[in-house]
Amino acid sequence: MPSLPAAVPNAAPLAPTRPAPRRDIQGLRTVAVGLVIIYHIWPSVMPGGFVGVDVFFVISGFLIVGSLVREIEATGRIALWSFYAKRIRRLLPAASLVLVATLAGTVLLLPQSRWQSISFDVVMAALQVQNWNQAFGSGSYEGATALVSPVQHYWSLAVEEQFYIFIPLCLIAAASWATRTRVSKKQLCLFVLIALSAASFLHSVLFSASDHDVAYFATTTRVWELGLGGIFALVLPRFQPGERLRALLGWAGLLAVFGCAATFSTTMAFPGYVALLPVLATVLVLTAGTPLATGAAPAAVHSIPTKVCSWFSASSLLSTGPAKYLGDISYSLYLWHWPVVVLYVFLLGREPGVLHGSAIAVISLLAAVASYYLVEQRFRHVGRQRAVVVAEGVRTPRGHRKSFVLAAGLVAATTLTALAPWGIVEAKSQQLNGALNLREYPGAMALDRERPASVPSGLDVRPEPAVAMKDVPVTGGNECGAFDPAKMGEDKCRYGRPDAGKTMIVVGDSHAGQLVDPLLLVGEQAGWNVRAMVRNGCPFSLAPPESADTVFHNCSNQNRETLGRILRIKPDLVVVSGMTPSGYDRALQWGWKDPDALVSGYAGLLKPLRDAGIRVAVVMDIPYPDFAAPDCVQANGSGSDACVLLQQAGDRPDDPLPAAAARVPGVDVIDLYPYFCTDGRCPSVIGNVMVYRDNHMTNSYAKTLASPLARMLQL
Repeated sequence: MPSLPAAVPNAAPLAPTRPAPRRDIQGLRTVAVGLVIIYHIWPSVMPGGFVGVDVFFVISGFLIVGSLVREIEATGRIALWSFYAKRIRRLLPAASLVLVATLAGTVLLLPQSRWQSISFDVVMAALQVQNWNQAFGSGSYEGATALVSPVQHYWSLAVEEQFYIFIPLCLIAAASWATRTRVSKKQLCLFVLIALSAASFLHSVLFSASDHDVAYFATTTRVWELGLGGIFALVLPRFQPGERLRALLGWAGLLAVFGCAATFSTTMAFPGYVALLPVLATVLVLTAGTPLATGAAPAAVHSIPTKVCSWFSASSLLSTGPAKYLGDISYSLYLWHWPVVVLYVFLLGREPGVLHGSAIAVISLLAAVASYYLVEQRFRHVGRQRAVVVAEGVRTPRGHRKSFVLAAGLVAATTLTALAPWGIVEAKSQQLNGALNLREYPGAMALDRERPASVPSGLDVRPEPAVAMKDVPVTGGNECGAFDPAKMGEDKCRYGRPDAGKTMIVVGDSHAGQLVDPLLLVGEQAGWNVRAMVRNGCPFSLAPPESADTVFHNCSNQNRETLGRILRIKPDLVVVSGMTPSGYDRALQWGWKDPDALVSGYAGLLKPLRDAGIRVAVVMDIPYPDFAAPDCVQANGSGSDACVLLQQAGDRPDDPLPAAAARVPGVDVIDLYPYFCTDGRCPSVIGNVMVYRDNHMTNSYAKTLASPLARMLQL
């Protein structure tokens, strides 16, 4: 295209002024991805390595916001569709490739019991909402023992993508207002960024203190990190420190980032104000960028001490060839490393040591290099054409339509691919709707000491291991698994015949919820009404775990309100059950510093019930398998010794419920251990029925306990 004349009336500037490339920023990306990878492979080495994500956020805000505001200053506008098209070409092809490859690895290597959850996560990742999927799914008690998703790391990409969607719109609005008010566009954009970041930071501090599991993944609690990077991109040109100060700031920032990675932990209320330290440390490193980091010769440097500061600065270290190269491929490396970790560790069966951890890193690096050259770089330039200056002087990029078609095609292809394994398992889940034939599937009755049922051979296990996780009680997956007496009316979570003459209340955590269905079967025959007052992760005690998440700290208060409701109803029987402290520690890493606290807490609620003349029975907890039973059965068969928990009755973890019952006269103690174990062997399949879905019973097996429970409770 011929060049324009030197002077064109009313012509707009052709392009925003681009700063010289910062090689040190690529090196900083290397630091960020390195911290994350070390944290994921060897978490004990870098327990706070997750701050690498915060470093990425600051860098993204610094680069993206800086380029957008420069475009506004140069042209008075943002080529919005061109911006989105560039983001699509830059991010989606590689991300989609890894998602599809992860699905293939899932089908080839992982048991079918995991196919549906991973397929769903892949769709959420493809739609750029994985952070919200993680926020409202991963922290639930029911999913506490589920294995991690190989695409959960896409949450950070979703945060950035969501930021990329709305921040250009905010800057366009600011630029438009600046034009009307004749205020500097850059200043008004800076004001908008400061306001958004301040609001996000305040929200992050408050939300992280109340529910940091959700706050960690929320976009609204992370905007300030990207925004702060953008703010410094706008103010940094005004700040020109000398080489000595640059060196000091660079090393201080880099060391602070590593210090956070070495000392932070997931128990902190993160991000909140805690994230301010790695974010500001990253800003210091960005501020310390030297002329050497841009590839330019430091012509203004004269004195030997100043030259030394320049050449031996953190910025110089980050600008070296290896650091820059790893930074170039850091996006692909971040995408690949986590699926490799999850699949490798699943096959390994344990946490990787130095040798296997190094193998994970090498495999991830090789996949990243191939992805970078074959996908990232090729798609990054597809559809990009030279800009054309039209009569009005506005630069109009062409080819972005192809980018949006590409985006739609990639999302559709990934979603359709995910539907295949999801559909295979869904077809098998239909069996859960049918009742078991107790002659062929006697379940627990096969171990009945008085009348053991015969077990026909050659039958498939029910439920199939692939769908065992979906075999949940009536309280599973709805509000009745999170009973809250302050919000739920008298008729909530009430099951059985409305005209039943007797009332039974089941109270406790999710291990108590397992008993609702078998007791409901008994009640339908014996004329009982069953009410479920169970709350996942909340034992019926006045002493909640000290280390529980803050969302469960109101457990004891809710239990007091539940006690009040039970006393008002005055049922004929109250059945209490709950997971042992050992189970809470293994499933959720929650615990009680004083072992007697939980016992006293139980007794404090059992006594008022007995004083009111209400019959009370406590059901001891079931054995806790130290392996994923459905996966083991699917891989090894129902009769494999590998799927047998070895646990003598005398070796069982201390259960606080019988100890509490001993302090309250008249409380019955029910022990179902004989229906799970014989001679110290606790199989995963009993009577052709799958016993466990995780640390909970399958609902199918629980129902086969109806007859023993009726007999033990004298119903």
